[in-house]
Amino acid sequence: MLREKDNYGRTCAHWASEGSHLEVLRYLAETCGEELLREKDKDSKTCAHLASAGGHLEVVRYVVETCGEELLREKDKDSKTCAHLASAGGHLEVVRYVGVTCGEELLREKDNERRTCAHYASEGGHLEVVRYVGVTCGEELLREKDNDGGTCAHAASQGWNLEVVRYVVETCGEELLREKDNNGATCFTLAFKSDVKDYLRGLGID
Repeated sequence: MLREKDNYGRTCAHWASEGSHLEVLRYLAETCGEELLREKDKDSKTCAHLASAGGHLEVVRYVVETCGEELLREKDKDSKTCAHLASAGGHLEVVRYVGVTCGEELLREKDNERRTCAHYASEGGHLEVVRYVGVTCGEELLREKDNDGGTCAHAASQGWNLEVVRYVVETCGEELLREKDNNGATCFTLAFKSDVKDYLRGLGID
């Protein structure tokens, strides 16, 4: 019964991980074995993916201690790792744990859209995560382009995240803000009617 999967391909362990119910997860692992924690749903997500997306550090730590760090390296159907999902949610402590446990190369991984942790954190306006991956992996991570030719600066501008845009400028220089993506869009055009646009205009970028 505990091993049964629902219509999403998820087990009780998936739902316990997503809800940060550590004691339930521990019971499931002790009762059914650690292989239950390795199961993937229809999107190829493991318990570690769901816990990372929710910022549930203690759950992430438990599944790693139980199943090994390779679980953090698993990719879902979109080639997202736990680091991508934690970055998108702005969960700095999980991102840091993944980086310390698996090494900075995991923070450099690209998904199917060639987006990095830095892209997702920038899009969501998660400055502390952007700063952490920038310091850990170097400014070249902030310069990486996705399949659409977009950098972190494009992602932050489109999300109207001024503090992230400022950090990218301080780290990489203004020239990154002048770059065009594959559709010819610049940070200025993506910023629409936001304070990011006013900031860029103040730098002479339009």
